[in-house]
This record gives sequence, C-alpha cells and structure tokens, in this order.
Amino acid sequence: MNLLPFALLAYLVMQFGIAFFASRFIKVEADYFVAGRKLGVFAVAMSVFATWFGAEAVVGASGAVAEQGLSASSADPFGYTLCLLAMATFIAFKLREAGVMTFVDFFRQRFGPTANMLAALLSIPSSLFWASAQLLALGFVVSEVTTLDLTTCLIIATAVIVAYTAVGGLFGDVITDIVQGSILIVGLVVLLIAVLASQNFYFASITPEQLSFIALDETGAPVSLLATLNTWMIPVVGSLVVQEAISRFLGATSASVARRGCYLAAGLYLVIGSIPVIIGLLGGAAGFVPDGGADQFLPQLAQQYLDPVLYVIVMGALVSAILSTVDTTLLAISAIATRNLVEPMAPNLSQKSRVRVGRVITALTGIAAFATAASGESIQGLVEIASSFGSAGIVVALMFGLHSKLGDERAAVAALLTGLTMSFFGNGVVSWGYSLFAGEEAAAALPWYFQANDESGYVLAVLAALVAYVGVALVTARGARPVAAE
Repeated sequence: MNLLPFALLAYLVMQFGIAFFASRFIKVEADYFVAGRKLGVFAVAMSVFATWFGAEAVVGASGAVAEQGLSASSADPFGYTLCLLAMATFIAFKLREAGVMTFVDFFRQRFGPTANMLAALLSIPSSLFWASAQLLALGFVVSEVTTLDLTTCLIIATAVIVAYTAVGGLFGDVITDIVQGSILIVGLVVLLIAVLASQNFYFASITPEQLSFIALDETGAPVSLLATLNTWMIPVVGSLVVQEAISRFLGATSASVARRGCYLAAGLYLVIGSIPVIIGLLGGAAGFVPDGGADQFLPQLAQQYLDPVLYVIVMGALVSAILSTVDTTLLAISAIATRNLVEPMAPNLSQKSRVRVGRVITALTGIAAFATAASGESIQGLVEIASSFGSAGIVVALMFGLHSKLGDERAAVAALLTGLTMSFFGNGVVSWGYSLFAGEEAAAALPWYFQANDESGYVLAVLAALVAYVGVALVTARGARPVAAE
C-alpha cells in the first residue's frame, strides 16, 4: 500500500489548520505582511532558512553534483549562504530599523515615488517565475505519487497553496515554515544516515575531480575567471534583494533580532544544504545513475535505499522545501504589489481593505504562477533569466540608499533603468522573448548581443548600474545650488 498520497493529504490539511489559526490574529496590514513584527530570533532564522531552501537546493543540487562534482554547486549551498551572510551584515539591521514592510518601501522613503514604482515593477517578475518553477516541481512530485496527470496536480497544488497563504498571511507562513523546515531537516538527515550506512557508498571513492570548484567548458578546459565571478555573483548579489527572505526579518521584534536571525539562517543553510551535496558526491562516485535525468537522482536514491515509512519522510521533506518557497513567494509579490503599486494610487484605503486587497492579489498571483507553470518545459529557462533580471540596479541603489547619502531619486532611477537594460541584453531576455513567437531556431540566429552572456552578463549589469548611479549622483550634486536663506 502506497502511504505517500495519504501522508501528503494529511500534511496539506495541517497547513490549512495552521492558516486558519493564524488568520485569527490578522487585524491590520502589518499583521498580514510582517506578522505584526512579533518574530523572535528562532522564528526569523527557521523561516528564512525554509524560504531559501527550495526544490533546487534538494533535488537540483544533489543531481548536479552527482554528474559534475562541486563545480555544479556554487549556488547551493555556498553562494546562497554567502548571500544570507551579506543580507545579515548589510541589509537586515538597516531595513528593519527603517520600519518598512517591503524593501521597496525604502525606495519610496529614501528616493521617491518614481523609484518606488520602478523597483516594484522590476521585483515582481522574477518572483513570479520563481514561484512557477517551484509549483511545477510540486506538480511533478504529486503526479509521481498519485495516478493524476500533471495539469490536474498543478491545479490542486495551486488551489491548496493559494488558499492557506491568502488566509494565514506571514504569521501563518512563518508557522508553516517552522514545521516544513523541521520536516526538511529530519528527512535529509534520515537519508544521509541511510546512504552512509549502505555498503555501496564510500567517502574514499570520491575523486579529486569531484571536489574541484573549477567549472569546465564544452572542451574540458577551465572556464575563465570572469565567467566564474559571474556564476557566483548571481546567487550572492542577485538574491540580496528578494522580498521572500527580507519579509521574514522585517517581521522581527527589533533590528538586532533581524540581524541575528539572518546570521543563524545562514548557518542552518550551510549545514543542511551540504547534505544533498554530500549525497550527490557519494552517489556520483558510486556510479548511481537515475532514470529520467539528474532531477530524479535524490528521489530515486531515496526510494531504493529507504523503507516505505522513511521514504515518506524524505518525500515529505521535498514537498516541505517546495511549499515553504511557493507560499512565501506568493505573499512577497502580494506585499510589493499592494504596498508599492496599489496603495500609492489609493492612499485612503482602510486597514481591513488593505488586508483584503493583499489576499486578492495573493490569489491572482497564484493563478498567474499556475498559468506560467502550465505553459511548458521552459520554466527552468525562465528562472535562469529571472534570477538576475533587473536586480543589478536594485542592489546598487539599495546599498547606496542604506549606507550613504550620495544620490537622490535621479541616481536611483538611472541605476534601475541601466540594470534593466543590461538584463535585457546580457541575460538573453530579448532572445528568449523572441523565441516564444518565432521559435528557438530563429532566436538563435539573432545577433550575439541579443543572446545570453554566461561569461560576464551579470557582472557587467552590476558595474553599469554602479557607474550610472555614481555618475548621475555626482553630476546632480555638482549642479545643485544651495537655497539662500530668507
């Protein structure tokens, strides 16, 4: 008898129960979007960790490491751990001290309404694509353990996630994050113990080539230093400005709690995120080859080496990783859209009306994520583009805004637009968009500057945004005239 569908159903029912419990405490907008700012260090740390730890950290990292070694794991867990450390050091304290509900709120405070709206519009697409990819991953998992087709699974998964996220807000989200994060940790530890106890996997069989962080190109030669820098900058710098994680420490009771919680989350991510990497190294060294590609590595390994009950626990961990990311992303989009797009146009909304708007936008975002996830096999490509889409200018403007008095709204807008322009070129957005209408062959025939630049695309985007911000800030400062005293 297959226990997994029943365990999954019970798990989802529990999510609903948590959401309805949390909804009793939602009275005003701050309750819905930042949990009433009542989160302690442990709640912040577990929530940030669970939010950050998506399907790609469990399934993607283990399969990629099994095939290519540590050179395939620059993002998980190492790059994203560095990102969390940078977030704790440079962003958490300052943003929480500013009393904002979204990081885009700070653009309105520090720079002005134009920068606020532009930053909001640039932030939403990448989160939407990210939610779509996670939703698609969840659909695949559910279809694997049931007799339902993928589309039906996507519909069910979307309905469930939208329902409990819209009802429970961030407070419910944090409680489910703690539950999901705990299940995730237990599941991965169980699988690691099972692998280490097996007679087929040995640390001594891991080769030096597997332990190398140096990636190789198609010819087998090491990639350039610039390409390596570009690969690391996308997770470390490009993920600094994601509302999904930022909302957690904005809900902290104080700025110091926000920073300490983020540091603890970084430690958790490194330790727990190393487990899929270790399993991938051992499996790759033992020659374990899954059916269906690298993404099937960890689920098939678990199925082969665990008894049914433990297998249910591990698959529950995988579902937890996905759920904690999807619900958080939907809520993050809702917060930015409500706070930074709707409310500036309707400033007289009551607190109850703002909560209702947030819930409606959460539902609409879920529908949009479903439509994107159901559109085809190109979701992974969308995520690769979205991971650095527009974030270069946002990072530059936010860091100057938090830590310097240099520059006003004109400098921020210049950085945002420059980063966006570079994303359209260096990250292949033009060629991707063209491929939707004319096909992949036609898109491949476009000039080189329309293609994705894996060598230096994001590095150049950040540098260009930096030059734009500083240049405009210096020119406008030099041109400003002091106002004479009356």
